[in-house]
Amino acid sequence: MKLETLVLHTPEGEPFTMWRYQRDQFTLFPDERQWPLALIFPGGGFAGYSEREVEAVALKFLAKGYQAIVVKYNLTADGPFYPTAATIGLTALSYAQQHAQEWDADPHHITAVGFSAGGHLVAVMTALGARADFLQQHGFKSKSILPFAQVLSYPVIDLTLGFPTNHADLMAVTTDETYWHAQRLVTAQTPPTFIWATRTDELVPVVNSIQYLNALVEHDIPFESHIYASGVHGLAFGDLADSRYCHPEDLAPQVQNWFPMMLRWLRTQYASQNPTEI
Repeated sequence: MKLETLVLHTPEGEPFTMWRYQRDQFTLFPDERQWPLALIFPGGGFAGYSEREVEAVALKFLAKGYQAIVVKYNLTADGPFYPTAATIGLTALSYAQQHAQEWDADPHHITAVGFSAGGHLVAVMTALGARADFLQQHGFKSKSILPFAQVLSYPVIDLTLGFPTNHADLMAVTTDETYWHAQRLVTAQTPPTFIWATRTDELVPVVNSIQYLNALVEHDIPFESHIYASGVHGLAFGDLADSRYCHPEDLAPQVQNWFPMMLRWLRTQYASQNPTEI
């Protein structure tokens, strides 16, 4: 495996970092396969990054035949979260599309993966990536920057539906109400979506996911959804490897099947001729 730190800039000059995890190609026989790529946006309440959703997620995808990138987007301590976070996400996606083949990755099979607040970012950036006016306003040359699919894990969707928990934190994310309601940004261009959450999420109410699902239905977007009966917020994979010390609630066998179900769903979306194990 190769691990590389990349420092990039948005078209407007905003610096950010990506960590790129690359599978080693087999060498005994020529290996020309191009693997799908997961572009990962960890959660952290817009104010930090959950360690459980960084390397653990990248390695999980790597083990299943993906290349992986983790995007370190801006936080509220740096100033308003939007629109900078969206331009960072779109710059990361555009860069991945342009360089994928150099990394033994398929530029047409890039999935944006967002957890919690990172899920809000993914839902917003994929909406704005379909808007030529937004891209032109922020210095992008492309008229469209979209992933093949998006995966939203216990996502924040609507900033007025339980998280952030107070007005000051909401204002720190953005004062522009355009970004508050990701479900209202869904259009016919929204990519196929896999979304999962738990009914008992104590931090991000499950109604967030339900509102987004309703919007996907309204616009006839292909999706798969799983709402689990129980589980705390931020479970990642719900297993020992990504659990916190002395937090038994992080061990949640009931949700552990979301990842293989998501991989199977993505495989049906790809309909790929490439015989990779995804």
